Amino acid sequence: MFRGSLFALAFSATLWAAAERKPQEQAREPQNPVGYSADTVREGRKTYLRLCQYCHGADGRALANPDFEAPSLRAPSEWRHGSSDAELFVSIRDGAGHEMPPFGRQLGDDKIWQLVHYVRSIGPKELRAAPAKQGQ
Repeated sequence: MFRGSLFALAFSATLWAAAERKPQEQAREPQNPVGYSADTVREGRKTYLRLCQYCHGADGRALANPDFEAPSLRAPSEWRHGSSDAELFVSIRDGAGHEMPPFGRQLGDDKIWQLVHYVRSIGPKELRAAPAKQGQ
């Protein structure tokens, strides 16, 4: 029994430490290798509707579920863990705070980058990515 208690305590401490890490501290400004296009936004939306809408709402405004303190994805001023592509990527991959779980094990990097493009597409126009030019 004592052994099980030690394991539970160590596991809880590990989860707590992971929740306390700040994405800004972890992000090393990786560049989004997935080009912005209607197709990548569409793929990101599919992932969003499957994994994110429960907390952030189907429209990203986070008004549908009062049980969570999820920020509106349409208001970057509410994002507590940064708003750069790298910070969004790390928040999705590793989780953010106590309420947002990590999705890195469920999604590959490309799916996460597509999700970053989708989040940008529903936010303010000045933060949206520009479509890739033909031939690039």
